[in-house]
Amino acid sequence: MEVLSRVLALLGVGKREIDIYLALVEKGPLTARELSDQLGIPYTKIYAYLDKLGSLGLISSERAARPAKFKATPPAEVYKKLVGAAADALKSLKPLFDSLQMAYESRYAAVAPTFLTLIRGAERVAELIQEVVTTAEDEVYLAVPFEELVDYRLLAVISEESKRLAVKILTTERLRTRFDLPPRVEVRAAREMFGGGAIGTAVTIYVKYGGDITGIYTNDKFLIEVARTYFDHVWRRANVI
Repeated sequence: MEVLSRVLALLGVGKREIDIYLALVEKGPLTARELSDQLGIPYTKIYAYLDKLGSLGLISSERAARPAKFKATPPAEVYKKLVGAAADALKSLKPLFDSLQMAYESRYAAVAPTFLTLIRGAERVAELIQEVVTTAEDEVYLAVPFEELVDYRLLAVISEESKRLAVKILTTERLRTRFDLPPRVEVRAAREMFGGGAIGTAVTIYVKYGGDITGIYTNDKFLIEVARTYFDHVWRRANVI
């Protein structure tokens, strides 16, 4: 039962709720009063536990009975709920661990294999731009042509990391006023930019395709050098802000 307690705790189920569920499994439907008496739970608190179990789908009530009786959801169904909850939780964690792996491989480039990852969506691209900035060692170059990527989180990361890094930012004339940053950050505006990127010890390169932002993230040295060369080319022709 200790293992069950630990697993159910992941769903926010406490010891009292577990005791109630197990009592209903072993003894069949019971009223709130019967549960209170058998488990030593104050009657004034029993309904709070029952409501929580009901909201999680672990019990149901037989409202036709007077007083109402509560019955346990079959353990096989509860098991399926746990499997589904665990799968959802692990799936939600995958982007985080992907980012951690990328950061690890960026930091340990000497021993890590080369990687190249396709990225889709403005939110994911924004996360990896920030990742490139925070993992850069000496300098970082940013080309940011799309408004949806410029938010307080990116500006905060740039402002903080610019204390230790040389930061150059290319943006468009239309977005130039969005980059309210310390003077130590160099910002220039280009007339047109069809895509953008972030270049440090790894590189994110992206474009807008079909209304969404799509790109790649890699630590390949050749692609990093190509991106840096192109950035320098556009930088020299851009207007100083």
